[in-house]
Amino acid sequence: MQHLFTQFPLLRILLLFILLFTIPIVLSPFTGYRTIAAYLCQIILITITWWLYKREGKTLSEIGLNFKTRNLLFFPIGIIVGIIFLSLILGLQMLHDVFTISINKNADYSIILGGIVILLHGVINEELIFRGYCFQKFAIQIGIVKTNVLFAFLFLVWHWISYNAWGNYALMLGLITTSFGHFLFATALRSSGTLYFSMGLHLGINWASQNIFSIGKEITSENKGTMFLIHPSSKNYSTMHDVVNYIISISCFLIFTWAIHKWLKIAKSV
Repeated sequence: MQHLFTQFPLLRILLLFILLFTIPIVLSPFTGYRTIAAYLCQIILITITWWLYKREGKTLSEIGLNFKTRNLLFFPIGIIVGIIFLSLILGLQMLHDVFTISINKNADYSIILGGIVILLHGVINEELIFRGYCFQKFAIQIGIVKTNVLFAFLFLVWHWISYNAWGNYALMLGLITTSFGHFLFATALRSSGTLYFSMGLHLGINWASQNIFSIGKEITSENKGTMFLIHPSSKNYSTMHDVVNYIISISCFLIFTWAIHKWLKIAKSV
């Protein structure tokens, strides 16, 4: 078996990825999002990642997970950029007359802020699985372009599973925009040198979509966990609206991916 892994290194990395991919799925029935047990997955994933690098005589600094001030600062920066990113998408979609936004008078800001903690462990899971050890090793073996395409697809499959979208072709199609999220998060990681940036960016987008804006939530008087309420437009809504929404989202992903790459490239040269 060791000889097989030596002869085909991608096979070993693929099996490791499958292991990391399935751990949260297997443990999900036992780890609720709002319990301490939810962080069991992150402990297991970070331990495996640490061990894999340790076997090579390396540390988690290979993916920027250390306590250097520069790296740690990328986490809150990422959250801010993520919020700006989603706000821009919604602003552009509003111009297309898809919906309106109003302040939620029943908002409970302790619940809204608590959403960061609730969403954090899911973000850590995904970043360690899709932008961690296996991503780095695949990039070395087959190049970053092919690796990004592969992991963007795998990231999409992950969300199909998470949303139980199999057979729901409208939902499966709608989730395609999430694959472009991989390009954004991977660029944040590779340009900054730290997974903290992609974690913060990922968390900022998720938190904004769940607790700042009521995306995907039913508007009720008891909706206290979101800051702004989104009201669908009363005008005629067509399939073209969905198409334009997808185009807006994908375009924003690509623009921010390019902007982050350029920003950090310029910062490094100064």
